[in-house]
Amino acid sequence: MHQRLDEKMPMINYEMKFSVSGIARVLEVDKDVVKLWASIFKEYLKSPANPPKGIPRQFDADDLRVLSYISMYWEDDPDIESIKRGLNSNHHYEEIYNHFISSKTPLFIDPPVELNEDWRHGSLIGVGGLTEVEATLSLADSYKLAGDRLIEAALSNDEANELISPIIYVYRHSTELYFKAIIGPRKGHDLGKLLEEFKSLLEEEFPELNTDLPSEFEDTIRVFNDFDQSGTAFRYSGDSFREAWVDLIQVKSRMGWMAESFQIIWTRLREKRRLQ
Repeated sequence: MHQRLDEKMPMINYEMKFSVSGIARVLEVDKDVVKLWASIFKEYLKSPANPPKGIPRQFDADDLRVLSYISMYWEDDPDIESIKRGLNSNHHYEEIYNHFISSKTPLFIDPPVELNEDWRHGSLIGVGGLTEVEATLSLADSYKLAGDRLIEAALSNDEANELISPIIYVYRHSTELYFKAIIGPRKGHDLGKLLEEFKSLLEEEFPELNTDLPSEFEDTIRVFNDFDQSGTAFRYSGDSFREAWVDLIQVKSRMGWMAESFQIIWTRLREKRRLQ
């Protein structure tokens, strides 16, 4: 049954912190059973699961993993020592429990306290410290890198047909972001208009130089714009355009050169404005 629009959606547990009732609800057991488990298996749980008197119990994702294992083997007459042997052997890290924890974990969670540089299986998002321009440039680099990696995967696995739309989309989007990092935030996705603003900016900032762009630079922008002026042709099905052959090796090479060109121009503009 679909939820009524006027009903409040449940809050997402970004912190991955659970009360006794929260654990009971997730594991579909009575709250008193959760308290009993917390007491019997204290050595396998974090200290907030068994706090001093007067402080509510609190469990985290690691505790939930332990308790989910316990719940799997809990019976009317449970073999507690057998359950502890399983926990000592890290059986609660088997695939069935990985899947269970994943099903209860939001896609994004608050940064764990123990997070450090050894955590290589994910990444922080929303990290501050960059100006808006620097953040946009960094994002452009990220999309360009994504295009590179997609091409490498496509060529290695013979999946050019399957990956061509994501490849063109992320490269086109990175180009748009490079423009907006240099000329400033702009509404719309028309690369032709961004190109003209970009050229005007270069003429204004560097009047002493010949700022004519190389033909291959402008050609790349115009090709992207001819096939996808609104930035949606490679994002959604249904948009149609004339047929064309795309050489992935050439595209990757050209985008590497384009990204390097944008980086050089951005660096020179930043240095010029710093000296003013």
